[in-house]
Amino acid sequence: MRADLSNQVIARIDDETRHLPSRSLDLGNIFTPELGLLSPHRSEIAPRGRARDAALIAYSERLRQSYKANEAGIRDGMLKLGEAYRDGQTIAVSCFCRAGGLCHADVVKLAIEKVAGSLAREAERQKAQGVAERTANTIQPNPRTERAVNEILSVSKSDLILSKLEDMEGRNRSEHASHLNGYSQFVRDLYERGAVVRGGVLITPRDNASSSAQLGITTAEYAVKRLEPIVNESRAKEIAPRLVEYGNRIAGDSADRDTKIKVFNWIYGALEGRNDLLKTGDKTSVSESKEERFERTLEEISVLAGEMERLEPTDRLVAVESLDQDHDVATDRANDELSLENVYENALLREEITPVEYDHYVGGIGGFERIELQDTTLAQLADEMSKDELDRWIEVRLPVIDEMLESGTPVDSILKPFQNEIYQAAKEDTAGKQAAIDDLRFASGYIQHQLKQPESRFRHFNARYREYALMLEKAASKEELIDAASKIRHENAKLGFGWEKLSEMEKAATPRPLTSKEMRFLFTEASPRHYTIEMTAARLAYSNAGESARTKTDSLMRGEINPSKEAMQLIGSLESRLERRNSTDSLSATKHFLQSLKTPNDELRYKNAFDHSEVYRKLPPAERDYVYQRAVLQKDHLEEKLIDSLPSGRNINYEPVHVENGSAAIGKSFREALKSDLVDLIRRDPKIIGSDLSEMTTRIVEKHFEMLGSKVVSDIAVRSWGRELGDGVATRLQESMSRSNRSEVRDQNVPKISSTRVHSEDHIYQR
Repeated sequence: MRADLSNQVIARIDDETRHLPSRSLDLGNIFTPELGLLSPHRSEIAPRGRARDAALIAYSERLRQSYKANEAGIRDGMLKLGEAYRDGQTIAVSCFCRAGGLCHADVVKLAIEKVAGSLAREAERQKAQGVAERTANTIQPNPRTERAVNEILSVSKSDLILSKLEDMEGRNRSEHASHLNGYSQFVRDLYERGAVVRGGVLITPRDNASSSAQLGITTAEYAVKRLEPIVNESRAKEIAPRLVEYGNRIAGDSADRDTKIKVFNWIYGALEGRNDLLKTGDKTSVSESKEERFERTLEEISVLAGEMERLEPTDRLVAVESLDQDHDVATDRANDELSLENVYENALLREEITPVEYDHYVGGIGGFERIELQDTTLAQLADEMSKDELDRWIEVRLPVIDEMLESGTPVDSILKPFQNEIYQAAKEDTAGKQAAIDDLRFASGYIQHQLKQPESRFRHFNARYREYALMLEKAASKEELIDAASKIRHENAKLGFGWEKLSEMEKAATPRPLTSKEMRFLFTEASPRHYTIEMTAARLAYSNAGESARTKTDSLMRGEINPSKEAMQLIGSLESRLERRNSTDSLSATKHFLQSLKTPNDELRYKNAFDHSEVYRKLPPAERDYVYQRAVLQKDHLEEKLIDSLPSGRNINYEPVHVENGSAAIGKSFREALKSDLVDLIRRDPKIIGSDLSEMTTRIVEKHFEMLGSKVVSDIAVRSWGRELGDGVATRLQESMSRSNRSEVRDQNVPKISSTRVHSEDHIYQR
């Protein structure tokens, strides 16, 4: 075997032939400045043996240190060689001392391969990161998370300062006022006026409106004028001051001018008898005189004034004199304790509380104004974070917390990692313990904030709501949304009607059905981003139920609201049935429409152009009622039209009809006219049977009793007798048809059906 005595080392990915340019690198003759350090020094050249090994190690270490420091730009040069190697180019590294053995060329080849491998790994990492970013951008963000983040970031710096109005941090009053002025002059003004924050409520001393003109209606002179027409002058002057006091107590210390006008007008109207002071279920006695009513109303006003006064807040400012007295008492007590601590504290107290501040707090103040502030706890914690830390919470942690929260994960399990982080920090990194505690506070506060929102709360605690909400969010088209909404309503209603029949074990294993309020909230939630306008409108249409659904149905019936496309499709099919040859065929077609609403198209004897039951099932409750009511109204109209078109009965002189033992004794002419109309009805619609026949018979009976012109029988008795007669007619017809069918089978004579049926009608009234 012949030894390789060449001075070159070939660096390439594999032995595959590529039509790419090749590079050559002669370590003894390098012209590229960035690669000049690859040339070996004299001390790094040695003959074979241990000396050469030590020289190569020193050469390799020098190149490594130079690469780390990027000395003379060697890192850039090596990156170019690594990129060429990665792209498949061949690099021939030659060294004058190789002679078939290991030398500096082998060290450079190994370095090129390492750099190329590092470039390949970095490319894969960037590729994976790009895919992750693109995936994150394609995933629809949680709208509940977005809302919470917007609420946190929307809190201004002034709001944060206002929530910590009294946090002086060791500053005295003047220094703290200057500190607040650096953020907001408005906040400083509130602080200097004596505003405080208690339980998230800003309490501000209210300026007394004594500078404005007093309302005439609140004066005793006006009260005397209004009372004189009711009582005598002396009595009016006696009552007027008390009445003004009662009115001010009822209106309250913080009432504005409009409120006082309404209260006093209401009081005077009650005393004059134009209205009741309080709406009660007790009716005023008819025998009560005007004076008695006045005294009773005045007593009610006094009682109401006392009750309203007890509801007034008690945190009112006291007079300056009382403050001075309290201060003197405190000073006298302090003189008895002359310790250094007491002397120092009292000196600070006297420095901060000055007579000027007394005037400021008390002068011109008649009460307090209360303004409820928004909760800024999360905003304050977020304000203390760095930008990178806040971005991490917004992009990573908060979406994960919401995902776990809305999947029903217990709060303790969500907070467990943050608690473990505090434990680990206490053992290993005491400096990071406070940061871990702040993270736990922020996570806990965020969960509490989200559970106050009904969307997150329902998803967390109610498994059925969570399942239904996910079904609606997955819908990608209007048709899928309608299918999901219809399934939700049907399933929830079915479970609700059968809930009481379930055993305790089954109730424990089955999520409870949603209430009407929860169901309404489910369909009125904020729509996901991929929803179209039509999908949002269809979802909102399913939110109506109960009274709201009936109100919308009435609006649809009056034409105030346009029905959906699906409802109009059914209405078009219903109206087309009026175009039959006669009223009898239209009535039969309308009844077929009602049957089609509850029967699938495949199970009908006469098929429709489309499945009415499927479309009807997917309609919102209000539109389902609208379609059904339109069909029933059309059916009733056709039935009345059919009865009115019957030829007999209008010009017949009925024999007297009287009542015997609670039942009507029917005259001969009345009976014959009724029989004639029933026979004509059956001839016009030979297929009428069952409840339809009973209903039509009842209508004919009611019609003939109305034509009598006198009220001899109650409406309930007429309807009862009509249904009884209709059931009897239906029974006789079914028996007659059964006999006719048996004879037809024997004689195979089909045309005898209708004639036999009509002939049998003469025997119906023999009962």
